[in-house]
Amino acid sequence: MIKMDEEKPEYGWYVKNLIVNFTILGLLGLSLTILSFFLGGYLMVTLIISGIAMILIFLWPGIGMGLMNIILNKNNSPGNENELIENIESPKILDVGCGTGRHAIKTAKSLKNDGHLYGIDIYSKTAIGGNALDTVQRNARLEGVDDKTTFQFGSAIEIPFDDGMFDMVFFSSVLHELHMENGPDKALDEAYRVLKPGGYLNIGEWNRSSWQLIAYCGIFCLVFKRHRHWLNLIKKHGFKIEGQRKNGGFYTFSAIKP
Repeated sequence: MIKMDEEKPEYGWYVKNLIVNFTILGLLGLSLTILSFFLGGYLMVTLIISGIAMILIFLWPGIGMGLMNIILNKNNSPGNENELIENIESPKILDVGCGTGRHAIKTAKSLKNDGHLYGIDIYSKTAIGGNALDTVQRNARLEGVDDKTTFQFGSAIEIPFDDGMFDMVFFSSVLHELHMENGPDKALDEAYRVLKPGGYLNIGEWNRSSWQLIAYCGIFCLVFKRHRHWLNLIKKHGFKIEGQRKNGGFYTFSAIKP
């Protein structure tokens, strides 16, 4: 029986702050549209146009991303990285952009052979996801994997680990957020550096042109790239593509460092 005061992990929602702000602005647009019907002339036309624009730009993705979190939380499970590493002796895994640890901790639970999972993120409560280092460390403790996980501050473009340290590096919906010049290129160079020869790269990204992403995000689907972009980028940085999987509009790419 679960006690009411028992501590529970807190993974939160992906881009929670963005969802809240977009929904508020979208509801303001809906209010303006309704108000316009009680007015007349140019003011009515202005409010209708402004209101509809705010609904399309903010309310649609605000509600859509909220639904995305609900759906993905129910279906969330480790990807095919578990199949790739289960036969590796004492595997070392790096999750770049691990956030609150939802995916990293699930993966850590399945680790065998004294494996260890490391996670890095640019932890900041003001970041778009509201992530914090103490949150992911607390989640790992409550999930019983704090002995085989290490979480710390770290950037995708300057990974704070030695060359050839890891058997696998994965990025889950991270590369598209690297907006600095050549950010994804620098991140993949760093992944190549810290991977052992024969180590695996695992990347998950939404496909811009998928109907699922358009339904969730509306016009903000343009923030993402088409899946072919990531395939070409992975090859460009010296990796050999091993395979890809599609789950709705979300693609997972597996590659190996020769």
